[in-house]
Amino acid sequence: MTLTGSGIETLQENQSLRDRVVQRVYERGYVAVEEPTSLTTSMNGETLVVEYEVPDMAHQSAGGVYVVDFFYWHGGEARWFYLAADSMTMRGPPGTVVSHAPTDSTPDSDVVTWDGSDQQYDPLGVQSHVVFAPDDGVVSTVATTLGIGVDVAQLKAQDLGAAVAPFALLVAVIALLWRFGYRLAELSRSQLIALVGGPLAAVGLIAATVETLVGVSGPLTEQLGDFLFYLIFVVVGTGAGPALILGGPLVVGQILLARRLLGGEADTTEAMEAVTRLLLWPTATVLAAQWLLFPVAAAGAAGYDTTYGLVSLVLPPLYFLPLAVTRQWGMPLRVALATGLLFSPLLVVFALAPHTGMNLVSVSLVLRYVPWSLVVAAIGVLAYAAGYRLVATERKRGERVG
Repeated sequence: MTLTGSGIETLQENQSLRDRVVQRVYERGYVAVEEPTSLTTSMNGETLVVEYEVPDMAHQSAGGVYVVDFFYWHGGEARWFYLAADSMTMRGPPGTVVSHAPTDSTPDSDVVTWDGSDQQYDPLGVQSHVVFAPDDGVVSTVATTLGIGVDVAQLKAQDLGAAVAPFALLVAVIALLWRFGYRLAELSRSQLIALVGGPLAAVGLIAATVETLVGVSGPLTEQLGDFLFYLIFVVVGTGAGPALILGGPLVVGQILLARRLLGGEADTTEAMEAVTRLLLWPTATVLAAQWLLFPVAAAGAAGYDTTYGLVSLVLPPLYFLPLAVTRQWGMPLRVALATGLLFSPLLVVFALAPHTGMNLVSVSLVLRYVPWSLVVAAIGVLAYAAGYRLVATERKRGERVG
């Protein structure tokens, strides 16, 4: 840091005073490194130079690369930094080169430098990894990508328990559909909506009520206002919103397409072929592509896991109608569809946690995934009933024609 004003000569000549001044910065707190080791100070003209070491700031990964994850995720939380100095320099181990650095830094050989901003609280954009590799060759490049990916994936895996509740709910829903799905076809549209919407509305009301009673104390009018806020938030501010707003119309499109295909063919055989060719296989391809791209999202590819998280919130309702059709026709594809649906919460959890740019959903794990899984199940029951009814109707038509 370049110093100005009186007292510079004193700091140049008095090392103990200089050390005490710098040490007070850490004693006051609000710094990234609370207990730096091997801290030394020196003066280069009017420039104060502070050097220190941070234990466990990096770890060695495959291919001999050193991955610095201090800025990405440290101490159980993501943190923001701003540079309260003219510049900051990080040096890698001797004999290494910088193979990955944040976009706002300047890498040079084994050194990464950040320059300060004129804005006092301008965030330091280091929410990324710094990697030092033995060289800049192809092997080191691959090892760098792998090292970052493994580091991010193991951090994301810490939230794996958040998938338990959605998984259990989907297991129960599929089991009930497998056992009693045929009865859904016997219900009217209003009965189906009441069957699905009633419990869903009840859960939303209970959640909003509990949140209001626990978090709000004051006049009744304030409690009612906060109740409405929490009720809207459960739908709009959590993963339930994308599933309902985007996933619902996609399922409606599936149902309309299935009706058109089944209603436009002369016999059941031709109808089955049309549905398989134009509905089942395209849907299965989209869902399979989501799983094939899963490793990229799990590794936290820059900017990609956010998009992947939104897609993962939206697509699961698409499983149900094909599941009903393949179940009715006894197609082997039903096993793959059921398996993909059951494990779809994993895709959401790995994409959205932790430390992601996805601000669309609540930070709370319960609010992020439980309302989402309830909406997916509700839409899914309606889609499954529609698929079951369409196939049953087509079979009866085929029997009459035969």
